[in-house]
Amino acid sequence: MENALNKKIALHGEIAEIKRIYSAIKSSLLKKTPVCLMITSAVSGEGKTTVAAGLAAYAARQNNGRVLAMDLNWYSPALHRSFGLDLTFTFDALKKGVSILDFVKPSGLEKLDILHSVQSSEGSEVSFGEIDAQAVLMVKRARENYSLVVVDTSPMFPPNRRMIDPAIISKEADGVAIVALANATPREDVKRATKTLEAAGANIIGVIANQWQNPMA
Repeated sequence: MENALNKKIALHGEIAEIKRIYSAIKSSLLKKTPVCLMITSAVSGEGKTTVAAGLAAYAARQNNGRVLAMDLNWYSPALHRSFGLDLTFTFDALKKGVSILDFVKPSGLEKLDILHSVQSSEGSEVSFGEIDAQAVLMVKRARENYSLVVVDTSPMFPPNRRMIDPAIISKEADGVAIVALANATPREDVKRATKTLEAAGANIIGVIANQWQNPMA
C-alpha cells in the first residue's frame, strides 16, 4: 500500500504543485494549532479531492503533528478511494459513536488518518439539519485530536442538492481554498462560489488552479 500511495502523492504533486500550495497555506494558517483547512470547488469535476488528499499526505510528512483528512462530501464521496479504503459505517453508527477516533482509518502513511464518508444516506429519513449538525460536531471533535484537519466538502453548486452545505462547514474552518480546473472552470462560477462563502463568513485564503500550465513555457 505504501508504494501505491507514494505514486499517488507524486501524481498529486505534479498536477497541483502540492509543495508550493502547502507552503502558501502554512504561511497563512499553520502558525497555530489545531488548524482546519476546507477544500471545496464551485462545481463538480475540479479535482478538489485530489488536492485535499495530496495536501493531507504532504502535511503528514512535515513532522508537524498528526493530520486527518475528512470527507464531508457524503453524496458523492471519493476521498476513500485515494487511500484504497471502503465505506464501512452508517450515519446512525457515527451519530451514536462515543469518539471520532472510533471511525478514523489509517491511511498507510505515518501521521495521516482518514475519516471517510458514511455509507449512502439516500432514502434515509434523516433531515438535512441533523446531518449538517453532525458534520459540524465532527469537525469540532477532529480539531481536538489532530494538529491539522483537511476537509474535503461537496462543490458549492453540485448537481445533487442533497449535500452537507460547504458554507456551513466553512464557519468551522480556519481557512478555505477553492479548487478550479485551469482553463476550464467559468470565472463566473468561481466568483459566485467566493461570494457565497464570503457571505457565510468564510476566510478564503485562495483559489487553487488545478492542472495549471504556464502559457509562456
